[in-house]
Amino acid sequence: MSSIFSSELKEGMITLTDTYSTKGRLVLPKDTVITKSIINKLINNDVLFVEIADETAEIDSFENELFSSFEIDASTVVNTPEYKKFKRRYEKNIEDLGDHLNDIVNKNAPLEVDAMLNSTLNIIKATDSPLSIFTMLSTLKDYDDSTFNHSLNVALICNIFGSWLGLNSSEVELLTSCGLLHDIGKLTIPDHIIKKPGKLTPEEYNIVKTHSKKGYELLKKQKADIHIQYSALMHHEKCDGTGYPLGLIDNQIDWCAQIVTIADIYEAMTAKRVYRKALSPFTVISNFEDDGLRKYNPKFLLTFLERVVNSYMNCKVKLSNGEEGDIVYINRVSLSKPMIKTKNNFIDLSKTSNVSIESLL
Repeated sequence: MSSIFSSELKEGMITLTDTYSTKGRLVLPKDTVITKSIINKLINNDVLFVEIADETAEIDSFENELFSSFEIDASTVVNTPEYKKFKRRYEKNIEDLGDHLNDIVNKNAPLEVDAMLNSTLNIIKATDSPLSIFTMLSTLKDYDDSTFNHSLNVALICNIFGSWLGLNSSEVELLTSCGLLHDIGKLTIPDHIIKKPGKLTPEEYNIVKTHSKKGYELLKKQKADIHIQYSALMHHEKCDGTGYPLGLIDNQIDWCAQIVTIADIYEAMTAKRVYRKALSPFTVISNFEDDGLRKYNPKFLLTFLERVVNSYMNCKVKLSNGEEGDIVYINRVSLSKPMIKTKNNFIDLSKTSNVSIESLL
């Protein structure tokens, strides 16, 4: 056993005793596996020291301790006061965002970025930890992924993403605004195409692709910040030149747009669509791992994937073999394949090619 400063903790360490704040509130139960989000939680609660188990313990002992890890699941999250506050503010923001964006597109109303941003930041303030937003968004399964929902979700993700990248507060707010407005051009596309439940025809897809330029033109006319304009124009560009509408590569793509692109794709694939159910975050992370380093800025992508995976630590999941369990260990060399504790076993997905995470529970 050893006492370690909270700021010097390492991922994978295990708490030996219950950890309390200076006000006597339980912050972590014993046998908790340390993650980056937990380190931040300890620091934010002014916890200076944590009692840590001997790091030289045998692997069998380590696995036994993992059985005692605390659990987080959707059924627990949705019943918390924090979630209910988050949901109320989220729903109010969706309504206001939709009204304002429609007025900009259809009535040439002035763009009020600051008001939109403040409403979005107010949602984040409803949470104890920004990381919990990922869990909360995953529980909002009854929403269709409209342009308004998608834009708000991307903005929330961008806000967290920016903090992970160490951006200053003004840069994070700019990035959040880019997320809010990146898809405004889709409001110019006919509903029968945007909301079509089946596969788009080539002609329909070409119409959808015009939303990038149309969004840019709208925001340029409104004299929005240049990074907001470029995020609308470039959020479908790829670093290898395979994106649209301009086929840009690498640093030709605005830095905000590069970040928005990753948040946009992650949110779109993990959200329910009229033509498919939501994909597991780990399926999306696996797709990013397969070819993402060619298409997206590695500095941004690797930070995003590692932090997102850690945000799902201890969440309940359903596996493709029908078993259910908890994520108890992250494989840093294969982020989409963590270790799962089922009722009677541990399954290391990085060593089990025929089993994967099907969904969060």
